[in-house]
Amino acid sequence: MRLWLMFMFILVVGIPSAKSEQLQVKIIKQPAQISIRYFDPKHPPSDRPSLMGSEEAVSVGDFLSDASVGGQVIQIDVMHTKAQINRITVTLQLNITTWLPNNPEQWIVEHEEGHRQILEYYYRNAEVIARGITEPYFGKTIELSGADLRKPLSAAIDKIAEDIASEYKRQMLVKTTQDRYDTITKQNRKEISVPDAVVQALKETYLEPAEPAVALVDSPEYLTWKNFAPGTKVVYAARYWNLADPNTFVAGPITSLKAYQLRVINTEGVRLWVSEAPTDRYGRPMPPNEWEETIPAKYNSNTDSLANQSRSAQLLTIFHQAGNLEVGVQPDPRPIETREDTIEVNGTRIATHWESATYEYDASVWPTFKHCHLVITLWTSDAVPTGLVRKTEERTCPQGRDPLARIMVETYLKSFEGFSPVASQ
Repeated sequence: MRLWLMFMFILVVGIPSAKSEQLQVKIIKQPAQISIRYFDPKHPPSDRPSLMGSEEAVSVGDFLSDASVGGQVIQIDVMHTKAQINRITVTLQLNITTWLPNNPEQWIVEHEEGHRQILEYYYRNAEVIARGITEPYFGKTIELSGADLRKPLSAAIDKIAEDIASEYKRQMLVKTTQDRYDTITKQNRKEISVPDAVVQALKETYLEPAEPAVALVDSPEYLTWKNFAPGTKVVYAARYWNLADPNTFVAGPITSLKAYQLRVINTEGVRLWVSEAPTDRYGRPMPPNEWEETIPAKYNSNTDSLANQSRSAQLLTIFHQAGNLEVGVQPDPRPIETREDTIEVNGTRIATHWESATYEYDASVWPTFKHCHLVITLWTSDAVPTGLVRKTEERTCPQGRDPLARIMVETYLKSFEGFSPVASQ
């Protein structure tokens, strides 16, 4: 059975003349979209690909690439300028459609399943392939001249698009593997299973792409545990604070407990035992969920969406939270306030770094909180595993607009074992 392939590369150009944005090459790989369509062999739909010879079914794989390229324009004189590419984002997509006749025989279904598996195997490495193709264009300088610089710029960008699309298609040699799979199954249909035929076809025709070299950096999560010994344990509690009067909060019962215990630490990473337990309405822990987590010592910050966010955006998502008050807020707050602060936990005074940011709600997302604002305050310390000492989220609304006009949720360090000596002041 044949496999049809389609390749598309769309380039969206944005070259501002202001200072360049954060330098990056970003590859976004969307999940594969898989569908099955049935047809009457005597009256096939017009959009079904044609069948060749004795074929009874066909699989179609569409490898799609959508690229956005940006850069910085430097004006030399009225007739000459340079454009340097400093931002490329490529979004990858694979759409698979399997066309089967009505009431197909089982062997036909299994055979097309093999074609789908081969497509997905190629797509598994599409991000590596796209990055290897795209990165050489990062930092590329385009020299332009003429009375109307827009036309040569557009032509140069179009050439980049054509080159990337051509190379992406050249390296996705899935048809070679699919043809070999058809040959193997046609010759040995009774002797070889579909999974074995897929493995053999890939082994004979597919060359694994080399992973591009990246500079790994210390994982921030690993660093928070680096100076502690196995057995160190921290327990966090989450709870709501309710308003007793316009100016007084009253702490509610604990809503959940979460514990981290360090089991193994070495140059490769750390291994933690995590336990999370909800509580009943009286704040008493219920049976916990427990699991093991591994944090590598090094990681590629280019693939971490949180690492590339502003600090104000990070404050909305980092560390365990007691509630979801941050849903619907604008990501850009008022300027973040900072200072040094000291918190006492079970008789131990901990020197912390204090940060606070105020966010407004997006009325188009959350109309109820149109005139409300959210204040997130964070206390962190290198002396504490995970780095978290306390986090509060406080939402304030005009009186009368919401029954909970002012509410606060809190996550705080409840207890610790194996504390670092620098914690005691």
